Order: sequence, then C-alpha cells, then structure tokens
Amino acid sequence: MTSATQATTVSSSETVTFGRTLVGGEPTDDGLTFPVDSPTVELLAKATSPLISNPMLGEYGAALVEAEDVDGAYLRALAITPPGAAGPAEHYHPDYAESFEVVEGEFVFEVEGEPRTLSPGESVTVEAGTPHTFRNESDSYATCIVETRPAGQLTEVVQLLFGLAHDGKLPDSGRPSFLQAMVMADEMGDDTIFTSPRPAIQRLLAALVAPVGRVAGYRAHYPAYAEDSFWTERVEQLPAQ
Repeated sequence: MTSATQATTVSSSETVTFGRTLVGGEPTDDGLTFPVDSPTVELLAKATSPLISNPMLGEYGAALVEAEDVDGAYLRALAITPPGAAGPAEHYHPDYAESFEVVEGEFVFEVEGEPRTLSPGESVTVEAGTPHTFRNESDSYATCIVETRPAGQLTEVVQLLFGLAHDGKLPDSGRPSFLQAMVMADEMGDDTIFTSPRPAIQRLLAALVAPVGRVAGYRAHYPAYAEDSFWTERVEQLPAQ
C-alpha cells in the first residue's frame, strides 16, 4: 500500500486543512487543521496507508508500519482524537502488548484503574492481559503513536468501525449497535475483551445473539473497508509534502 496523495486545501502558509469527509468529492465538514510543521503532519506524510476517519466521533488514524510488511510482528499507527473524546471502554488484549507515545496534546491513560496524564514525548506500555483505557480530556485534538506486538487485529477493528460510520450503519452514538457488537465479539472476541460485563457473560451473549445478528445482515468483515480507494474517496488526504 502507498500513501494517498489526494489534493487538499492549504488555508495559509502556516496551516494545512485535511481529513474532511467527502461526499461526491465535496467536503461536508471542517476536518482537521494543523500547522504544516507539526509532528502530526510530519508523521502523516510518512504514512503507509490513507488517512481514515470516523466522522461521527471525529477520530482519525493512519498506518505507519503495517502488519503485512513485517510478517505480523507488530503494527504501528497514528491516532488522532478530538477534544473530550471518551475513548473505548476498559478492555484488554490477551495475546499482545500495546504501547502509546503521545505526539501532540494530552491523553489520560488508565492502566488497571490507575489514571496517568501523558504529554508529548511521554509513553506507556500495556502488557498483554492488562485492563486499560484512554481518553482526551483537553480542549484540543491529541495525537499518539499506537503500537501492538504482535500485530493483532487492531487494523481490522478500526477499519470496520470507521467504515460503518461512513456508510451510516452506526447509531447516533457512533458506537456499534448491540447486534453489530455481538457479531464482532463472536468473530473477534479473542483479540479484545472488555472488562464489563464479565467475559464469560460476553462469550455466552455472543454465542446466542451473533447468529441473529448475521441473519439481520450484520458482519464483522467488509472487504471494501480494507481498500485504499474506499478511504481516498471519502476522506480528504494530506497532500504530498
């Protein structure tokens, strides 16, 4: 995969606007505006995938090192979160460690229930099986580098949720509906396990409800969301530097 270079708008000599949601090639929201020399823009210029977004939640991401290029040894990606983003519910990954390095702004990371605020240049590593979550309590966008070792299914999960948001298949909350969540849990539950309700209850619910969700048309995999063209047609990309 190669970096997308779809044209965007440079609002001045000092800032660049990108990431706007495109419908028929026309932007429909404000997207992101960063200084052209910001570390976020510098990292995005080196991305190995298109910029992807969840327009309902204002979240963005792009791969820096893709799992397929390193035989699944690890995944490295850039995540951009909006002001006040609550982040995911507390969860853990049984089979891989996850590290976060703050690039811009501030994040609050909770590891085993202990909150810690991290600023640019600071990082935290969460070992496999350790409950954690994170959020952006600030009034500005915050960016971090996320790395998983081994790669796990982070790319697939994020592409699925962001793709569903673009296709209007998520409720107003921007989070998956119950049936969608149960299909995901049934097929991808070994990758990410939420701490509430108890995992045994989650597995039972998924086994019982996922078949109903599939009959209703819900899926855990949509091949289109893995295609660069899906994202370059829907998300305004950073121009070539």
